[in-house]
Amino acid sequence: MTEQITLEEALELVVFHRNDEGTWCVDQVRGTVWGTVWGNVKGSVEGYVGCYVGGSVGGSVKGIVGGTIGGREWNFVETPKEKLGRLIKETGDVDLIEAFNQLENNQ
Repeated sequence: MTEQITLEEALELVVFHRNDEGTWCVDQVRGTVWGTVWGNVKGSVEGYVGCYVGGSVGGSVKGIVGGTIGGREWNFVETPKEKLGRLIKETGDVDLIEAFNQLENNQ
């Protein structure tokens, strides 16, 4: 027989709450998920997703995307505005940086 987790041990790893409809939901997971999430994550993933995401990401990815999105290789694209700002800041020219920042603030 395999060892079973106790309720107290489980509650140290997972926090629950009731949503507005009265349904129990997982609020926090304090640890690593070594399997599948059959549902949605409506919050943050503070860590690494090391496998397949079979849905959409409706927010920002703060780190690195290594793999494909919709079957296509992911590629960082710098817009012309971002490139201009980066190049100006790389020059270190205080007047150019100040002028660029003024343009940014006036939009």
